[in-house]
Amino acid sequence: MKQLRTTLLWISAVLFGSALSSQAMAQATWNLFSGSVSGNGCTQSATYAGDYNNSYNCTGSTGVTATASAWSADRGTGTDGLTAPASGQYYASAYMAQYGNSGFGAASRTELIGVLPPDHSFDSLNPGTQDLMLLDFGSTSVILNQIGIGWKGGPWNQADITVMRWSGSSAPGRVTTSSPRSTDGEQNLISTGWSLVGSYADLTPDSTLPFGSSPANTGATQASSWWLISTFNTALNGGTTACKSSTGTNATCSQGNDAFKLNFISATVVPPPPPGKAPEPGSLALAGVALAGLFGVRRSVTKRN
Repeated sequence: MKQLRTTLLWISAVLFGSALSSQAMAQATWNLFSGSVSGNGCTQSATYAGDYNNSYNCTGSTGVTATASAWSADRGTGTDGLTAPASGQYYASAYMAQYGNSGFGAASRTELIGVLPPDHSFDSLNPGTQDLMLLDFGSTSVILNQIGIGWKGGPWNQADITVMRWSGSSAPGRVTTSSPRSTDGEQNLISTGWSLVGSYADLTPDSTLPFGSSPANTGATQASSWWLISTFNTALNGGTTACKSSTGTNATCSQGNDAFKLNFISATVVPPPPPGKAPEPGSLALAGVALAGLFGVRRSVTKRN
């Protein structure tokens, strides 16, 4: 009887835990373009619209919104308060432009808005040195599983990316009170709260809706509310060019020749449980069955005694 009771307790815990985890975890996709597919798409925010420091609110397939903005180590010479300080390794807000199904590109303050290809993409070409997309999921934590591009430069360009997640105890630092910032510089990101997830070699473009037929699989296992997708940079990659292919095999990345546009992400959404919310009826039913079994076992044992 003791063994049976132990078994029923284990079954109850597994069923109850499975029911709760199915409520908490959900897979979602985001089409990073200005159109909409079943509500899945992006709209430019009114603040700084059409200018440096602009951002887009992108609604995913489960209704979770990610705010996307562009940043660059190429800081320019502006003095409008949104550029990085004149000294130190700091990033400046850039201009994020939308190019239909190809996805988002970025123009640094040195490249200037309206720059021609391939510098209008997220690139590491001269005069640009490193462009990044910051994804802010607000109060929701996600595990960023897949990343897709819709365009890359000519045959001499690559689409190598470095992915990082925020693991600091508070939100990342900000350039102004209204705009997230990629914290310090390319040499200091890891020491200021960003953690390397991985680097991935030469993604394959896919600009056909629905996006996501050729994504890079990140292999991420930990959640965060803030993620960075950067042109490949050895300073963020432990000083090496060791990468993974989109399927997870070993590969080699190269620095200084990347040019691509981002148009797709997929993530596991891990929302916080609403305060005081009771378990769903299905969870209660499963727990009730197990508890009823345990009650029966206890009655049987009592009668025999």
